[in-house]
Amino acid sequence: MQLEVQLRLCQSCLVCYKSGLRLLSWSAAQRKGANYYDLLGVKSDATLEEIKNAFFDKSKKLHPDSDPSNPALHSQFVELNEAYRVLSKELSRKEYDVKIRRFYSRGGRGPASSSAFSHTSYGTSDTTVQDNARYWEQMYQSHTQEMSAEERERRRRRNFHLVGYCFLTMALGIGAHFVFFRKLEEVHNNFMDEKDRVITEIYNESKERARVNGFKKQTEILRQKHAEFLEKYKTRNGGEK
Repeated sequence: MQLEVQLRLCQSCLVCYKSGLRLLSWSAAQRKGANYYDLLGVKSDATLEEIKNAFFDKSKKLHPDSDPSNPALHSQFVELNEAYRVLSKELSRKEYDVKIRRFYSRGGRGPASSSAFSHTSYGTSDTTVQDNARYWEQMYQSHTQEMSAEERERRRRRNFHLVGYCFLTMALGIGAHFVFFRKLEEVHNNFMDEKDRVITEIYNESKERARVNGFKKQTEILRQKHAEFLEKYKTRNGGEK
């Protein structure tokens, strides 16, 4: 029981410590005349996309790992995360705009000014702890998701173009084979027609000579013509090969 009480007490101290650090850092920022928009380097009417891009750019420069020898980067990075957390949400941004207008309308002095910025946590201590835990996720996961979406889109387009090129190559190949076989068929048909014509012509001549010269003479002439025909096409086929 005592251990549980001590753990809860330590957790409460940690929450108070983190809240105190944020309030101190923002008090220093306000003494310098800076606000959330100034920290992010955007205008007060900036869009959510502009705020997000500014946060990513600045978080790379102010990240503690970028220069471990500079202890001030941690507090600056926490301030940057707080600014992004508030301005990235519509409700908290509206509340902040109202408070910052009151702050500047009163000249940034007196109790009103301090109260305007001392309650910029916009929630309970538990919510603050959860938001602080999500700072690192917002910086890395959001950027990674955007890059992954762009990479998926580029990959989808590349695959679509690749499939299109494959279909185009297949279509061209099929068309080329079709034209080639049609041309080959045409050449073969022409050759066979010419061969039939020559054979028919020889047959008709032989038939006419047989009628004129008789069977014996015509047989001799037919053998001679047949030998000439075989020699002619044998020579032609040998030349084509």
